[in-house]
Amino acid sequence: MRIKEKITDIDYGKSKQFFKNRAGKFREDNPYSVTMYQDNNEALVRERNRLEIEKLLPLLSLDKNSRVLDIACGIGRWADALPDAIEEYCGIDFSGELIEIANSRNTKENFSFLEGAANETETVLKRNGKGRYNVVLMMGILIYINDSDMASILEQVIRSCEEHARICIREPIGMAERLTLKEFFSDELKDNYNAIYRTREELMDFFRETFLKEGFCVSEEGFLFEGDELNNRKETIQYYYILER
Repeated sequence: MRIKEKITDIDYGKSKQFFKNRAGKFREDNPYSVTMYQDNNEALVRERNRLEIEKLLPLLSLDKNSRVLDIACGIGRWADALPDAIEEYCGIDFSGELIEIANSRNTKENFSFLEGAANETETVLKRNGKGRYNVVLMMGILIYINDSDMASILEQVIRSCEEHARICIREPIGMAERLTLKEFFSDELKDNYNAIYRTREELMDFFRETFLKEGFCVSEEGFLFEGDELNNRKETIQYYYILER
């Protein structure tokens, strides 16, 4: 189903099964398609990944003291892009299958990958003896979170941050209106897909009630890609926010 404007929940269990299926399609020669999709356009996957890293990595201002938390890390796409000379990287994902792939691909001593859903962030970090982080990545996760869970998840992110921290959020957003895909069969992915594409203003409403109330400000935001070739969806577009405290 394609549902416009109306607030509708998606089923997390079905999303988890979807990513289990995606993990089964992992290919070492085109690894990032697992979570970037575009299964029939390998060149687009590579170019989108390159440009995303090129645009957003400098905005993180990483140095040897950077402690990076990557929520919904997938197979470690962003871990591949980060320099070795940071203090720590921790990736979390609710898909055990994706975490297994991530662990098999990455052998950096100060990098780790843990299984856990976004609403279990604090529990997973505590269980594994982790502390707080000064850089948080949330790359394309909010489209899989229902409105009723957004505030509690963002509040967990805040509590996982050090006093001074930077958060990078990259999301596909609805250009004109909210769009929910619920058990929508994708010919491209050959599977049912569930996602919520919120407008920029809807996301900002959530940020105002969480991040901004806790001292964060939006220091930069904008469209991730330029040109129709990279923005090949009619109703959604990739957008990013940098929040700082």
